Amino acid sequence: MKRLLAETSRSSGFAVAESFTEDILIEILSSLPVKSLMRFKCVSKRWQSLIADPGFAKSHLQRLKARDIIPSQRIVKSSPVQTIDYELFDGGIGGDEDSVVVKFHEPRMDDSRWELVLVGSCDGLVCLSFHVGFLLYNPTTKESRNLPDSNNFPEDFFLGVGDEFFHGFGCDYASDDYKIVQGDGCQVAIFSLKSGSWRYIQVQHESHLTVYGRGVYWSEALHWCVVDNSRNKTVIMSFHLSEEKFHQVLSVPEVNGDIVFEGLGIHGANLFIYHGTYKDRLEAWITNEYKRGGSWTTLFSVLNEIPGGIYFQIPVAYTRSRKIVFQIDAYQMVLFNPEDNTYKNYPIESDDNVASAIYMETLVSPYFGCEPSRI
Repeated sequence: MKRLLAETSRSSGFAVAESFTEDILIEILSSLPVKSLMRFKCVSKRWQSLIADPGFAKSHLQRLKARDIIPSQRIVKSSPVQTIDYELFDGGIGGDEDSVVVKFHEPRMDDSRWELVLVGSCDGLVCLSFHVGFLLYNPTTKESRNLPDSNNFPEDFFLGVGDEFFHGFGCDYASDDYKIVQGDGCQVAIFSLKSGSWRYIQVQHESHLTVYGRGVYWSEALHWCVVDNSRNKTVIMSFHLSEEKFHQVLSVPEVNGDIVFEGLGIHGANLFIYHGTYKDRLEAWITNEYKRGGSWTTLFSVLNEIPGGIYFQIPVAYTRSRKIVFQIDAYQMVLFNPEDNTYKNYPIESDDNVASAIYMETLVSPYFGCEPSRI
């Protein structure tokens, strides 16, 4: 009898769900988290088709950004690639170690012998590099896409990620396109997801400012902490993805003492800047103002009480309970509680070359702007 009632209830629920008009159904589904939507694809062919539609993915992303996006943010790390639900580890519901860290869904690569290097993330898409190739991956939907190389660049230009190059990934909202940027000095290669091809351009920036490493995507531009050798101070350089030009649009926080800012990160929809290597304190400041005179406020300032950290201690995320996720050197990740100076290790795998970034759980496809069957 109970089984019959359950089956009747389930059938009635499906019948009610199928009776919704398209607008009502979209309104309901657009407010749900991505993992629920992935499960609801199995409800019916109608639901599967709607949730898989690129227009629905875009609408869902816009709604997500209009709210507090922190609950949908996760950490992605390389070497090997894994994703981390850092809030679950901080006492969230179901916060067991098995569900906190998820191993990489290994995509088909043109050459799987090479290690995947983290380039950046934007709107739920994670960009990775392997040797001289690039890969786009959505850790939530498990979709991946190998990107084509280009043979049209100068012979001395290396298409790939290295310590002497700058690189990053983000969205050009003016043209509704995602772009990968990789460069060396004034030489820049740009991949457009819409066109599916690379371009090579020359850009100008001040010669005494050397930009290198992974750029942090924020407010339609990639950002780097750069040492201005002419003034011996840190400045923030940006590469605007629509204009495809370098700018110095942000001033660093005004603080007492001789501080060298070491890097940038993302918390929610805001940018933060930090320092901490070889210092007595680990500190970070945060801003949501995209202009040279924008104000910074303290995100955290804690004593450096974390064991290890011979080379660096990078703040990756800041939890709702004010704990801090630190990457220690290139092999360890910890959740640090500044109230009592205690910490616990995230159960990650590492081969001593870890890089990490924040990404959002979204439905955005790596095949944005094209049909997968044509790739």
